[in-house]
Amino acid sequence: MQRPRVEPLPDTEAKAALDPKPGPLPRAQRALSATWRLAILLVVVAGVGLVLAHSLRVYFAQSQEIAAVRADIALKQEQIADLEDKLNRWNDPEYVRAVARVRLGWVMPGEVGYRVIGADGQPLDGASIEAPDPAGTGLWWERMWGSVALADQPVEESAPAADPDRTVAPSPEPES
Repeated sequence: MQRPRVEPLPDTEAKAALDPKPGPLPRAQRALSATWRLAILLVVVAGVGLVLAHSLRVYFAQSQEIAAVRADIALKQEQIADLEDKLNRWNDPEYVRAVARVRLGWVMPGEVGYRVIGADGQPLDGASIEAPDPAGTGLWWERMWGSVALADQPVEESAPAADPDRTVAPSPEPES
């Protein structure tokens, strides 16, 4: 078996057939190719930007919701702590006695209970009547001398004097 003989191609034709590289492109064709590449790159960057913008919007919305839920949880925990504190106070017998004294007016056996009645005849609901502020805030001996000087002044009579002709008989002494 003999091999068929291949005839060699001339040099220029052989190089052209074997070399796949075309010659340099003209300037207009290169600019058009760069424009297409830039347009495709811009479309890809815009798509990535849209995806990231939506994702960032969702992320920030969720982080705000998480912060609101955490604040709500902290508020609820404070309320739970307050309620547990109230429950612990109600489990204390001394607190229950004190509340019964104030709200219901109860007294312990052997004690005497008093109820302060206002000018309108209604109980004063635990409101305290405050004493007027002392007139002098100076030194103690100045206040003492002021009280001595005040005692020396006559008292203004606002109520009419009792009838001097009327006498009240003393009540009889109880018999033992």
